[in-house]
Amino acid sequence: MSPSAGAQPAPGPALSAAPVTPPGGDSRPRVPGTFVLVHFLALLGAWMGVLVPSLVSVALKVERMDATGKVTTLSLALGAGALVALVANPLFGLLSDRTTSRFGARRPWMVIGTVGGFAGIAVIAFADSTWQIVVGWCLAQCFYNALVAAIYGVLADQVPERQMGFASAVLALANPLATLGGTFLVDALNASTVALLLVPGVVGAALVVPFLLYGRDRRVTPREVPPMRARQLLGFLWTNPVRFPSFGWAWLSRFLMWTSYATVTTYMAYYLSDYLGEDSDGVTHYVFLGSLVANVFILIATVPAGRISDRVGRRKPVVLTAAVLLAASMGVMAVATSVTGFLVAQALVGVGMGVYFAVDIALPADVLPDPNNAAKDLGVMNIAATLPYSLITLIAPTLLALGGGNNYPALFVFGALAALLAIPAVLPVKRR
Repeated sequence: MSPSAGAQPAPGPALSAAPVTPPGGDSRPRVPGTFVLVHFLALLGAWMGVLVPSLVSVALKVERMDATGKVTTLSLALGAGALVALVANPLFGLLSDRTTSRFGARRPWMVIGTVGGFAGIAVIAFADSTWQIVVGWCLAQCFYNALVAAIYGVLADQVPERQMGFASAVLALANPLATLGGTFLVDALNASTVALLLVPGVVGAALVVPFLLYGRDRRVTPREVPPMRARQLLGFLWTNPVRFPSFGWAWLSRFLMWTSYATVTTYMAYYLSDYLGEDSDGVTHYVFLGSLVANVFILIATVPAGRISDRVGRRKPVVLTAAVLLAASMGVMAVATSVTGFLVAQALVGVGMGVYFAVDIALPADVLPDPNNAAKDLGVMNIAATLPYSLITLIAPTLLALGGGNNYPALFVFGALAALLAIPAVLPVKRR
């Protein structure tokens, strides 16, 4: 997103605002490597705060409090948090689009999101009842989504189209690296539930600081922000797919890919314990090892795929390749009978999602309807990545209950179908 005419850079080191992009072209200057670096670190910090608890820490906290009802409790907590994220991401994106702070439009929400998200995780860490876990996770999802919305808003503000594939790929590495680093910390801190929840959040908060000190941000003046009524606010929480069909198709394809990915990540700990028979120590060890395998392949695949996408000027073939690979990984998970099969599947997940992460941000950025409301529209697009985690908590218990319980093959067949359906969904997408 580019700021409106007349926008001025916020004071501070290395701050600038790009001019409004004229229709049919992108005249913004190239961003330097230091911008990509601090932007990457900020997103890495955000994912450290929210991904690690969603993948491992909250599941282990729930299991240690309520082993018999763990699936129901975890589904309630993650589902409620995902619903909060549905509203929080576009709402905070809209607020950051309209923020007139002298520190910039995005920075204040990055600070609020970091502090508030960590507070939510702290509630979970010291919870002594399941309802406190649900409340804490909802708070964490709310505020960490404010942080993520601001970070993605900066990407749209500053990065020209000719660098979007590369920048998108580099930023996409934050997700697997956060998962890898976070699960390593969880494995090392497994003896202390409080530590395995709080330490990743502390590390994540520290990683946001370099952007706050040195990152670029746009500044919006009060005269550029028209008043908004409640009815208009609600209208800003979605983007009309009929009026903007390419945005709608991009949203659907992203939703299907993340639905597939959610099937393999949400219940990974329980898959290892209930289906493959690993004990508590084995679960944390193999979650870390599986994450290591997957993320090594993500790191190998993502940046080259992003550069290829920029070079050929096409995003859809990348999505098609990723969908097939992800569906194959679901198939392996469905037939695996040991941790060896699990690790093979994680390698395929890594290659597939590594390829997909190269365009996961770039494809939506290519079809944003309004450059001056990019954070809001990217927030709507991010619903496609958060809604699956809510829906899968509703669908998974039914699938797992088929045939007497623990029917993880049924869950992964569902995930494979979701990935394959992303292929026809992405075909109608056209750049603006």
